[in-house]
Amino acid sequence: MFNESEYQTVWMIYLGAAACGWLVWTQMTRWISWWYVREPLWLVMAVILFTPSQVEPLEPGLAPAAIGWALDVLLGTGEQAPKLLGDLALAMLLASLAYVGFACLRLVWRHWRSGRSRAAS
Repeated sequence: MFNESEYQTVWMIYLGAAACGWLVWTQMTRWISWWYVREPLWLVMAVILFTPSQVEPLEPGLAPAAIGWALDVLLGTGEQAPKLLGDLALAMLLASLAYVGFACLRLVWRHWRSGRSRAAS
């Protein structure tokens, strides 16, 4: 279908457009004052936009999993929909675990810094 150069060019165009879309999403959700609501919304959109998956079992190329799932459902083929949703769910689980870890580290860091500033004064 595509040669290697065209495949990489299409992926670079998609990644640029997805990054712009994610930045627009962050600006649209900037008004949410609770970081524990706003940042998971950013995480969900990042997983939806940036998770690749193998759409054709015998083809080596990847495609965005959410777009592959949407096309699979809308066009009525439905052959790869469970696999694509599984890839999205796995990526969401791993990203959520990483986010919870970083959020806990941030809370510990804030607690530690506030304790040191009180002790110094």
